[in-house]
Amino acid sequence: MRRDAIAGMLPAAYQRAMHPSGVLFALLDVMEGLHEASEARLDTVEDLFHPYRTPERMLPFLARWVAVDHLGSGRDLVARGTALAQSRGTGPGLRAAISIATGLSPAEIGIEEPADRPFHLIVRIPAGSELTERVRHIVELEKPAATTFEMGTLP
Repeated sequence: MRRDAIAGMLPAAYQRAMHPSGVLFALLDVMEGLHEASEARLDTVEDLFHPYRTPERMLPFLARWVAVDHLGSGRDLVARGTALAQSRGTGPGLRAAISIATGLSPAEIGIEEPADRPFHLIVRIPAGSELTERVRHIVELEKPAATTFEMGTLP
């Protein structure tokens, strides 16, 4: 806040008594300086909530904020958190969550819903992948509660 803006909030008697060589004038200069750091932060406050501009230490908070902290706290994950929440519990949503959280491409993730087994999923990833347990954990957290699943490998 500038000295003139601060002075404008003072009673009229103080405003009339202000003089460039006076104590009140110097005090307002100090007050202006005290506001500079806060105002600089407020000018860029939107960066704190942008997944690609926020400091690294803010990512876990943002991941919790958009309800994807159980999947991790990467920038892409936070950026896509809202879309993931909208499609949660669906095949495409599960595929997207696995892909973003593990780095597997959507083509490397097979999700089948057998017609003869309602409320059951078969999740397939490349054979020999080191991500099997990570994918299993993600599926357990992302699938609908009453749905069962099994893990398999892509043909």
